[in-house]
Amino acid sequence: MRRVSAQVIAASPNDLKNNRLGLMSQAQAATLGEQIDHFEARMSQLTRRALKLATAITVIVVILTFVRALALPMALAIEVAVVGVMLYLTTDYNRFVQQLTLDREAEAVRIVKGRTSRYTLRTHPLYLSLRIELQTYKLLDGALARQFITGELYQYYVLPQSGVVIAAESIGEKNSGYLL
Repeated sequence: MRRVSAQVIAASPNDLKNNRLGLMSQAQAATLGEQIDHFEARMSQLTRRALKLATAITVIVVILTFVRALALPMALAIEVAVVGVMLYLTTDYNRFVQQLTLDREAEAVRIVKGRTSRYTLRTHPLYLSLRIELQTYKLLDGALARQFITGELYQYYVLPQSGVVIAAESIGEKNSGYLL
């Protein structure tokens, strides 16, 4: 027995109409713009905090090196690790914001069909990772992750550069499972 469900996630009828054509709606573009502004504000906070932390660690390492409590090679290794982590975090964050900006400017949406499982979600400081079939996509809103039903077939609307899922709708049978 086939039953079509009408579950829609994070979209209005106008959003879905545009998404099915491969475009973002004006409301989705405005929401994405607000999220980018929020991420840019967080980016400046992250940079300031990272610089303060790196400065504090450097001062402590220099003091410990001068009082001979810490050997110079160990102090250099600590400093390289601190700078490396700081650079990685800021470039990862900046790259993600740039991808979102490119997506907002393009106003394009990719359509992906597949099944997901709640058990495949992983957290990241900026987003949640969502595994759909063999690909990993991103969710900016943690509340969206709880709306997906394990094993149900969805049509996802994904931003092409960043891989962020902006909307989804159920298109399959209820209670369909995986083939083993």
